[in-house]
Order: sequence, then structure tokens, then C-alpha cells
Amino acid sequence: MADALMGWDAKQSRWRATYKKIPLQIRASVLGGSNYADTVIAANQWFRQQQARIDGELAVEKLRPNEVGYLAELEEMESVIKPLSTLIRNPAYRSMLVPIVAELKQRVSGIRQILSKTTPTLPPLDDKLRNPLNAHSLQKIEEEAAIEATQIVADDLREMNVEWVSDEEIEDTYDYDGLETLRQRSQWNMYARSAVESAIEDRIQNTAETIVSLQSELVREKKKELGVIDERVRGRVEQMLIENGVAVPENKQLDYHIDKFITYQLRRQKESKITAGRFGKIRASIEYYQQWSSLVSVIRVGTKDHIDAYYTSLSDKKIAGEIKARYARDLFATFKMLILWLVDEGTLSTYPDCLKRKGDRYTFPVNRQRPKVVTQEWVHKILDTANPRLKLFILLTLNCGLGASEIGQLTKEEYDPITGRINHKRHKTERFAKVPTVCYKLWDVTKALLDKEIANRKKCPKYAEFSHCLLVNQDGKPLWSEYVCNDGKSHKSDNITNTFKRLVAKLRETGLDVPSISYYQFRKTSASLIANEPRFRTYNGLWLGHAPQTMGDQAYNALDDTILDDCIAWLHDKIFGTKPPSEGGSVKTDKI
Repeated sequence: MADALMGWDAKQSRWRATYKKIPLQIRASVLGGSNYADTVIAANQWFRQQQARIDGELAVEKLRPNEVGYLAELEEMESVIKPLSTLIRNPAYRSMLVPIVAELKQRVSGIRQILSKTTPTLPPLDDKLRNPLNAHSLQKIEEEAAIEATQIVADDLREMNVEWVSDEEIEDTYDYDGLETLRQRSQWNMYARSAVESAIEDRIQNTAETIVSLQSELVREKKKELGVIDERVRGRVEQMLIENGVAVPENKQLDYHIDKFITYQLRRQKESKITAGRFGKIRASIEYYQQWSSLVSVIRVGTKDHIDAYYTSLSDKKIAGEIKARYARDLFATFKMLILWLVDEGTLSTYPDCLKRKGDRYTFPVNRQRPKVVTQEWVHKILDTANPRLKLFILLTLNCGLGASEIGQLTKEEYDPITGRINHKRHKTERFAKVPTVCYKLWDVTKALLDKEIANRKKCPKYAEFSHCLLVNQDGKPLWSEYVCNDGKSHKSDNITNTFKRLVAKLRETGLDVPSISYYQFRKTSASLIANEPRFRTYNGLWLGHAPQTMGDQAYNALDDTILDDCIAWLHDKIFGTKPPSEGGSVKTDKI
């Protein structure tokens, strides 16, 4: 049995000791046992850990100001020099790595000279003495080596007929702490009384040392095999090799992984997890990054210097007015999406720390402007000059808040011609359960034009795939569509918005000073009128088809389908008064 490093208090069932005038104590129950024999090994291990902790704390207290930073950089650079020196043995790496190692050694020498001085304080660490590669230990290699070493020990124990040690127990015990707990297993008492007590006890006590020894040996072998440099250092080396004409394997090339990322996003679009338009924006943003980046190897994509460079490039373009803040924000967000996907795929080991931290380091503030609306004067002018079909679409937007895409995707099941109502859930957010299906009461003029348009649909060519659509073009095809072609590029057709733009252009040709108006502003116009009316502002979110925001609306308030009727009737009178809008159509536009 192992000698105790601490004193045993039988009355309190705990271990006690004093180290460098610091009292230490721990109960046996915390160590997983109840008596001296059960916990002596675990107590020794705990005492060694406390000794190391106290020594470290006392050592830090004796360090001079700024000395910790010097020691950290020194340790980091020395951990890189040796593996890089091993990698230099490869002729393909030699010419590129010799100057790197020389630079590291020069900085190490500079730090040692400063540390050798007997001055009571040290100057702040100069950037010229810092590790230029930001290298870190390869924890992953050490973990893999530990697992492999553990398996060797497990096989060895089975050959020794130590049958009570299972694979699961060994896999959980490849460090000192876990191996010491083997003695605490319930089966140990039975074997401790057996004739082979000493043999098993010796084997268990030596297992930890065996595994650590094997692990160290395997780590050394893996360091020789892999060069013992993390992906940031390896990426730097690979980039230098590329610059000197050394080929990069296909599975490490950035273009190869970008193609896989685009294919993954395309599959998501086909599974209806994202829209065709969203896929198109992701693809365009990735292609923008691909054109900017000079990297061939994928390894350096997640490094801080590369992330900073891309952010700075976008920020400079935004400051110069070449791109807008919102576009820059979307480009960088897609870039972060690519990095996260590379981590999930195992191509990069971890998500960059610089992107985990919250703050304004990688942000593009967007100035939110006051929503632009169409004045009532221009609402009347446009309706008076639009042809009946375009007038119907504008009225559907003013009446029900439907955008061009919503109108183009309306189905026959959503319209009840008897009651004159449209029961609609926003297509943009229809996959979310809490988004409401809103019952809109159509104005008389809106219903009349809609019924007339439905009746005229008999003259349109018939396409079975579009038979569910409530409204279509005069050629029988959808008013609005968005899809991905065989070439992998997204396409969008929006005949309502295009026809409205042509109407505005023709009004300007007649000499009218038409303000800048977009079709979507009609939705904002009605929404703003409702929001500014105290009686109906609480219905604004419902009219817009937005999900309830308050807990009361989500869990308690069940609104009647006709709750918006008074609001919509008031909205009509607010826009047009008691007089209905005219038939209009004085300016001809292309047919849709």
C-alpha cells in the first residue's frame, strides 16, 4: 500500500497537511471513499496537485512587473522552434522555414537577455519580441496519443487476466486522476482479499505511469510525423510553399471547400430550409469573398490575420462609399457562416476566438432611416393612372399589406369570394408556428377588381403546375417566382414591381415631378397610418402578419378573425375618404 503524504484524521474521516504554512484538508468522501485504505492514493494525488498550485502562485508573486508576459512568449516560441526544426529536414520546406526559425531564435535570445537583467522592473514587452506565428500546443495530437496509449494498456491488462477492468473503465482512466480511482471500484475489495492482491495492486499503481510513458512516446512520434505545428502555423507554412510553387492537395484547397459549401447550401434550398433568393445571396457573397481572397490553402481561412484583413477590406470599401453598410454586413456574415461550416466539417479544428467575443470589433453599423411612405396625393395619382390589373395589385397591398411576392404566391384556397376575405399567412415566415394567419376584409373596390381578374383568367393559357395560383400573368405564368436553375444560380421574376416601375417612368416622361417611390412603400404607407391612429395601433403587427411580441398576445389573447374589420374600414376612409377611387387607367403600361 502506498505511503501517505498527508495525516489521517480518523474521527473526522479526512486528510490534513500543511504546505509552506498553508493548511490543507479534504474529506475522504470527496475522494470517493470512507477510510484510510480507500483514499490514501487519491489523497496523495490531491496533495501533489495542491503543492503544484501553491508553488505556482508563490512563484507568480515573486515575478517582476511584465515578467509573466516575457515568460509566456518565451515558452510559446520555444515550443515552436523544435518542431519547425524537425520540419526543416524536408527539402520542400527547408528554404521557407530556415528564415522563420532564425527569426524565432533571434527573438528568444532577445527575451533571454532582458530576463537576465537584475533590474527590479522590466519594460513592457515590445511587439518585435513577440511570437510572430502565435503557435500553440497541439492538444488534439496529445489527446489522440493518450487514447492510443490507453488502448495499449487495456490490451496488456487483458493479457494479464485482469478481467475485472473493462474497456469502458480504461477509456475513462487514461490520466492520473482516473487511474487512481480504479482502486475505489466496488470489485476491488473482493480482489484485494485474493491471493493475487499484490500483483493486481502493483499493476494498477503502475498503470498511470505506463500510460503517461506510452503517451509521451507516441506524442514524440506524432510530432515527427506531423511537424508539431498548429493549423495557424501550418497555414503560414503552406502559404509560403504555395508562393514558391509547391502544390497543395485538392482536399486542402480553399476552392474545393467553397464548392462543397455551395453544394451544401443548394441542398438546403432543395429541402426548403432556405429560399432560392437566400441561396442566391449566400452564393453571391461567397463568390465576392472568393474573388477577394488570395489564399489557395483552406487552413488559414480561420486565422485572425485573415479575418482582420477581410473585415478591413470591407470596411474600407464602405468608408469610400463603394458598398453600403448593410451589404458589407451581409458579406461578412456569410464569411463567418463559411468558417463555422468548415469547423463543423472538421476542416478547421476550432471556431476562431476573435469571432466568439461579443463587441463592435467586426460590426458594420446600419443607420436606420425613417420608413419612406407614399403621400396620399401620389397614392391617388398613381391609382388614377394605373391600368385595372396594376391598380388591383396596389389596392391589395394597401388593403392587406401584401407585397409583390405575396400577391404572386396567393392561392385559390386563401380567397373566399362569398365573404370577400383573404385568409393569409406570410410566406416569408410561414414555417414558424407562432406567425398568425390573418383574415383581411377586402374593400369593395378591391373585391370588385379581384373578382373581375379571376373571371378574366379563363382567357389565360392553362398551366397545370400553376393552377393553384389565384392570380397569374396574362400568359398564364406566375406573377412572381424565384428558383435555382440547373447552373446553380438563382433567378427571380417580379412582374408586378417591374410594371410599377414602368408606370412611374412613363409618368415622369409626361413631365410630372414624381418622387422616388418603390412598390413596397405602399405596405409601409398603410402600416404607418394604422400605427399613428390610437384606436388601431395595437392591431398594426397583426395587420402586417407579424408574430405576436408580448407574452399576453402569444399565450392568452385569442383575437377574433374579424378584429381587423373596423381597422381596415377606417384605413379605406383615411386613404380615399368616403368616395371610392376612380377606375383610372389614363396611362398605358405593358400588360402583365
